[in-house]
Amino acid sequence: MENNFLSLYRQFKEIMDAGTEEQAQQFLVDHLKEFPEDVKNEIVFSLFESGVNEMAAQDSAVLAFKKDGLELAGELEKALRILNDKLKVLDLQEKM
Repeated sequence: MENNFLSLYRQFKEIMDAGTEEQAQQFLVDHLKEFPEDVKNEIVFSLFESGVNEMAAQDSAVLAFKKDGLELAGELEKALRILNDKLKVLDLQEKM
């Protein structure tokens, strides 16, 4: 068991040194059952926490996009009102 854990650790370290975070996470998921129970629990918690943080970041981006969209819609609405008012003034001036 200890020898297998050392082998897993070395493989994981190689990925961490040369690979991407996604590759490291995938390695942990693919080999989760091979780790000792206490390490498994830490891995699962870490992956869960990472997922929650990623979801929160995505939610923040969506909220920012919605906020920007609402602000833009408000500005467009204001511009449309101004244009309509100017058209009314021009129309009144033509009628005079």
